[in-house]
Amino acid sequence: MPRLSSKVSSAITKVTSTKTRDLMQTPAVTVPEEMTLEDAARVLWAKNIGSVIVVNKQDRMIGILTERDMLFAISKELIGKDVPVSSIMSQTDLIASPNEGVATVLDRMIKANVRHLPVIDSDARPLGMISTRDLMGFTEPFLKFLLKAPPRKAKKK
Repeated sequence: MPRLSSKVSSAITKVTSTKTRDLMQTPAVTVPEEMTLEDAARVLWAKNIGSVIVVNKQDRMIGILTERDMLFAISKELIGKDVPVSSIMSQTDLIASPNEGVATVLDRMIKANVRHLPVIDSDARPLGMISTRDLMGFTEPFLKFLLKAPPRKAKKK
């Protein structure tokens, strides 16, 4: 088995040792479950984000509202009717913990075909959000390095 260069080895170590807490966006952007879709859309727009964590009166996560959920609301003509976010939010158990490795979180996101994962504590209190954008920014230098690597020559037998 070929030996890895120190740069590649260092990059692999960085990717495998980085935790969700190191990359997540904080503080968590939350909206109360009774907030209207219009007001939630204003939050998404003002903060330039693609999702918010929906919380109950105890500030515990009960769901996530995404851009896709908002498109659903528009397609069903729910805008302008004082519809609360809780009626269309995604109720999900897809979450990340702050101490999880980013490779694990990325794998979960790919398998579930989602772009955002709420990061919550053990009491379901939102701590932040991790997105594919966060992960892409983190892995970009590593990917650039790999793409610049010269192709390996096959050994003759």
